[in-house]
Amino acid sequence: MMKRLLLAGLLVLAPVAFGASSVLTTKGILYSVESSDTSTSVNLMRRSGGTKTLLVVPATVDDTRDDRAQLEYDRSADRLYVVWIRGGAQTTDVMMSYLDPGGEWSDAEVISSAAGLARRDELRTALTRVSRTTFIHVASWVRDGENLSGEYSLTAFESGRQVSTMTSNFQMLDTQGQAGYADDLEVLTPFPALAISPVTDGIDIVYGYEKGTAVTRLHITPRLEPNARLWRPGGKTAGSMPPAHFAATSTTPVKALFSRDRVVLYTSDSVFRFVVFEKGAWSEATEFTLDEKLTGDALLNQVRRFIEDTQPDETSVTQ
Repeated sequence: MMKRLLLAGLLVLAPVAFGASSVLTTKGILYSVESSDTSTSVNLMRRSGGTKTLLVVPATVDDTRDDRAQLEYDRSADRLYVVWIRGGAQTTDVMMSYLDPGGEWSDAEVISSAAGLARRDELRTALTRVSRTTFIHVASWVRDGENLSGEYSLTAFESGRQVSTMTSNFQMLDTQGQAGYADDLEVLTPFPALAISPVTDGIDIVYGYEKGTAVTRLHITPRLEPNARLWRPGGKTAGSMPPAHFAATSTTPVKALFSRDRVVLYTSDSVFRFVVFEKGAWSEATEFTLDEKLTGDALLNQVRRFIEDTQPDETSVTQ
């Protein structure tokens, strides 16, 4: 008989446990997101030498809630990109603004928009480059009532100038679709695990499902539309992984991270738990009890080092 797990607080938004929350520039300047439970603005800390300066993204200086910011840095242009979620009465939007080398902020750009009652979570970003084109990739989950969709936006800059933004449902890009597994856990999750990572010709997305513990890996390559300066997601390939039989034991959701062939699912509250997909199979769950000297962030950094170390040559997901 399958075990049934129903997470309490189905639509409670959980804080981002990891992501591009800090970047180091070529000039040795460190930018990091300053989290706050009370501020409605996106605040960054700028560290250079022994000085610290608090910056507020200008487009967020109002009473509308702006949060869950992610940072990306383009070394070729010395440009800092900030992507965040803006929750208004009528819409909930993914926004982007960038800071140029001269210290000037761009106007905020709406990357994607959803109805005001919709909930977003698991905002993930990546930056890639092809020749003189820089791509900002953004993925998130959008829940509108009982409907959950995976949103992917591709924004292209050519020689520093924005030329196109295209938004699509990344689940619809999965040409293979989810396979059913009779032996899976019967798990319900409001916002499944989601992670993205840059690769040579685009990005890979790893994502879970509302029901069950199976995971899919999706490869997306930007393609230039003929006779137009419009970049679309193309070159899609998908690889389904078997059920991990790994679920949250509290309202803390399952998170994901990966590097090439290794995928990690984990939870981090009072106990840090994780499983690793490698060579076509999931490992047994490993767990550590956290305390003042052993934090979830410290363990997450160790897991990152592990999956990036001694990687196999093949980059496809074994099915």
